Amino acid sequence: MDICAYIHIIMLDSKVKFFKALGDETRLTILSYLLEHSYCACDFSSLTKKDQTTVSKHLKVLVEAGILKYEKQGRNVIYSIKNEEISCLLLSLGIRDIKPCCDGQQASGVCSVSEVCPVCKTEYRINNTINGSTENRVENKVKNN
Repeated sequence: MDICAYIHIIMLDSKVKFFKALGDETRLTILSYLLEHSYCACDFSSLTKKDQTTVSKHLKVLVEAGILKYEKQGRNVIYSIKNEEISCLLLSLGIRDIKPCCDGQQASGVCSVSEVCPVCKTEYRINNTINGSTENRVENKVKNN
């Protein structure tokens, strides 16, 4: 095998690992929070409503995929997005909008078509797609009534 083919396989493998890591709702939720700022690993259990063991496994997948980095600060482990390029890519994929509204309540259970969420005052709309309905968060659409 020549060196170019070997490098191509390695690069392809890392891209597959990257996108596989994005294929889980819990990991996407974690990333949506990390796009705002760094968090301690202990915070994700309450943010995702998952036990600490499950959260740790998801964080490990994201680190191994090259998406996250971490820093130990005493007994705490602080996670953040690995670099600016990855942050930009995640933002372009709409990852920030995956985070639930209303302090952990899923928007689909609180907000309905073309209404403003009573808790966070964010407007939600439902758009039809080929596969059915999908929810889209519309930022800065707040009713003042």
